[in-house]
Amino acid sequence: MTHSPSSDTVTAGRPIRSVMAVGVIFLLIGALDVWRGIDPLFGSGTSPHLASDDLLVLAIGVTALIGAVHVLRGRNWARWLLATWMAIHVVISAGQLPALGMHLVIFGFMTFLLFRRQASTSFGRA
Repeated sequence: MTHSPSSDTVTAGRPIRSVMAVGVIFLLIGALDVWRGIDPLFGSGTSPHLASDDLLVLAIGVTALIGAVHVLRGRNWARWLLATWMAIHVVISAGQLPALGMHLVIFGFMTFLLFRRQASTSFGRA
């Protein structure tokens, strides 16, 4: 089967642009969530501490960072991790219609970008 080159092809072992975009977005989201998770430690209160919600946000951020770094490195399991991460956000937002709609759109778009045939070349599949 012949494949014509495009701007979305893999060059020198680098992921295609759409996979890179998803990876960079998750790097940013992960960094933001990690910051939000540890921010209470830097508060002006007399005894800064992390509440259970803060630890959850921190764990979510670390998971996003791990997935992002490894998606950019071409690890197949990492795209499944990010898809699961986003699917959990869809489930969590099920009671809030606007948030559910937004998460469904994001989930659908990022899943398309990570699992389409062209993206498979970034993860060692033709």
